[in-house]
Amino acid sequence: MTLEDPPDTRSRTKWLTAAFWIITAVFAYWLGLLGWWKELIYLAASAALIHLWWKRHHGGRYAVLFGATCGFFAAMSLGVSGVAFLSTFSIPVDSVGPRTVECGSVVDPLSADELTIAGGNPATKYYPIPQSALEQQCSNRRDFRGHRATDLALIGFALAARATGHLATRPRT
Repeated sequence: MTLEDPPDTRSRTKWLTAAFWIITAVFAYWLGLLGWWKELIYLAASAALIHLWWKRHHGGRYAVLFGATCGFFAAMSLGVSGVAFLSTFSIPVDSVGPRTVECGSVVDPLSADELTIAGGNPATKYYPIPQSALEQQCSNRRDFRGHRATDLALIGFALAARATGHLATRPRT
């Protein structure tokens, strides 16, 4: 009777998977913060890890479950990102009080002369707010919202690539 080595059942992609989820979690934690360079770093790192993972990954027992889960979260990320880009938003004018200003959306902002203050009690005397201050507040919020939506879309595309990798069948090499 000869002793045979059992087939190697260790995952060859475990470290790639761990690295991908760690950088995705860190990127999601910093969602909308730090500036545009962070998006380039995440895009490059996640693309490299996904490429290496695709070259070595050949499916497994739970590939359909993992693929469906990644696909679900990719669809949710891209959907929420689309809503953030397209839906209109308003911001509070005062630190306390019901007055707001409608700013439009990220892709269709209102111009400075269209910004008006809504809400508030007509009997209450409010301090006037310059139009330039309203425009600056809307611009800041629009930029922040646009960055967060872009970051969320990048996560969605990375998850879609992972889902495709789990669900696509490739011959073993």
